[in-house]
Amino acid sequence: MNGFRWNLNDLIVNTQTNPQGRRSLTRQEIFVLGWLISYTTDRHYSDLLRDCKLAPEQCHTAIEGLLELDLLRLR
Repeated sequence: MNGFRWNLNDLIVNTQTNPQGRRSLTRQEIFVLGWLISYTTDRHYSDLLRDCKLAPEQCHTAIEGLLELDLLRLR
């Protein structure tokens, strides 16, 4: 077990989300969202951590934030 809560390949970007009244994204959320948009298949946490230069905890927090904002959804 790698300690990560989500399978990155099960996360999809929600293009139908409503941006009205939403808080601004954090730096980490922007990096993770951009990475997920760029890589739509064969996603691995090691690549995400390396490419975004984030710690595992930062990735967890960013993904949780994006899910809460409804910018990401689970398949």
